[in-house]
This record gives sequence, C-alpha cells and structure tokens, in this order.
Amino acid sequence: MEFAFSVGAESLTLRSPDPAMCKALQHALNVSYPQHAEFLPWARPQTSEAQSLESLLRARDEFNSQTGERRLFIVGADGQSILGCIGLKPRPRQRFVVGYWANTEYSGKGYLRAALTQLVNRLPDSTFYLTTSSANTRSQRLAQAAGFALVRVHPQARHSPRHGVQDTYVYRLDAKRQAKKSPQERGRTVVS
Repeated sequence: MEFAFSVGAESLTLRSPDPAMCKALQHALNVSYPQHAEFLPWARPQTSEAQSLESLLRARDEFNSQTGERRLFIVGADGQSILGCIGLKPRPRQRFVVGYWANTEYSGKGYLRAALTQLVNRLPDSTFYLTTSSANTRSQRLAQAAGFALVRVHPQARHSPRHGVQDTYVYRLDAKRQAKKSPQERGRTVVS
C-alpha cells in the first residue's frame, strides 16, 4: 500500500516498509528518542543501522502476512526523510488497533494527523482503536483531531519513572461513522 497526500504545500507519501529506508528510519528514531522514551516501551537510546534494517525487514514480513502489523511510514517530499509511522494491527471483524509515532524534527505540523485521517478514510468498513497515556496530551489531541472518540478509561493502568501512575485512555473511530454509538458519543466515558 502506498499513496500520496498533501499537507498545505507539502507533498508526502505513506509507504509500506522498504529496507532502502534504513538510514532514514535510524535517524528518525535516534533524533526522537528523548520524546519517544516517555511513552513508547520499545524506544532505545541509540538505534544502529543494523537494528533499523532488522526492524524494516521484520515490518515488511509482517506487512505481507495475514495477521501481522501493517506499518506505514510517512515519507517527506524529498523521498528520503521519515516523518513518522502508523501501525495497524488487524483484529477480527474489520477492526484495527492503531499505533503511531512522529519524528520530532517534523512534529506539530499536522503531518501525522493528515496521514492517519487519509489512512482510515481508505478503509471505510473498518473500526479503529488506539490507546494512550493520560500523561500524553499530544497523542490525545492527535486522536481527537483525527476523529477518534474517547470510549474507555483504565485507571492507573500504566507507570513510568517520569510520569508516575497514569490512566490508559481508549479511543475508537468508526470509519463509516454509522456504527453503534460509543459511550463517549452518547455523552459518557466508561471507566473500568
């Protein structure tokens, strides 16, 4: 899967994993580590070129499997820069669990929101879920800006050295917008 989209005057591409993106991925992960480390358990202080390549090869294999995560990389107009990544983990009944991260050199410009919105609109029969920490306000704003609604709160479900105990927020987006209304859409959020 690959498609082009625009954000303002910027022409971007959402692309499936390609080993040729190895150095760009390495750079994006290394420069973004301080921010990623706060909320992404897989973040590491230094990603080597070999680790980046291994990650892309694994992502390519999963992308082509029936049950594997589909990671799509947001590639800049230069064709060389990775601006972020969106992962879709398939679940039964046309559902996906969404994960994402941004290259902090490009964050705050609307690229990830535009890519996420374009992607879910291309899968109109699907329902999407994502989770975020109660301390991760940027991720919450992104989810809401992309049309996701808060449907559940799991109190004290996370802990990190920097933020202490946190709640986990669960968001949902029905691409058709015709599915049964969530508790949030009916005016209440479920706390479990």
